[in-house]
Amino acid sequence: MSDELTTTVENTWCAGCGNFGILSAFRKAIPKLEKQGINPKHLIISAGIGCHGKIFDYVPLSGMYSLHGRSMATVQGIKLGNPNLKVLTFAGDGDAFGEGISHMIFAAKRNADITVIVHNNGTYALTTGQFSPTSQKGFKGPSLPSGNIETIEPLSLMLEAGASFVARGYADVLTTLLILWLKQYT
Repeated sequence: MSDELTTTVENTWCAGCGNFGILSAFRKAIPKLEKQGINPKHLIISAGIGCHGKIFDYVPLSGMYSLHGRSMATVQGIKLGNPNLKVLTFAGDGDAFGEGISHMIFAAKRNADITVIVHNNGTYALTTGQFSPTSQKGFKGPSLPSGNIETIEPLSLMLEAGASFVARGYADVLTTLLILWLKQYT
């Protein structure tokens, strides 16, 4: 599997997008996990709607797309159906902390055995710059030309909700975080 971590699907992300780093880190993590005895056939992924969700097309692993904000609920259902699977979902910041905030909070509260990787660019990028729940104060965009007056702190929210593992990092750190999370299964 480690030699087959690409697909024939054309990547349509914008040049310089942080999603490229997340995709690269994820692809680097899979062979390392294989060496630790984790079979990629037991790793199931999901993604919601948005630019981040295209990652599902760029990695040949089993899984399914989900509705906007519902990928956390989707992977929880998959994990309940087969507890031996390692489940992971990719969500955008709007996907996770807008439409899906209740699913994020309750997954953390339940300490669900899932991994959620949030692509946080502080905007609904697929809708060309609409502000999101994690947009910085003062952010101006097409949907809020006067500037954003509110924001949330996603890590604090997840810790308050009871998540047992929360981390923030750039894409190069993601490989290590994925391996640490999945290593508990070997």
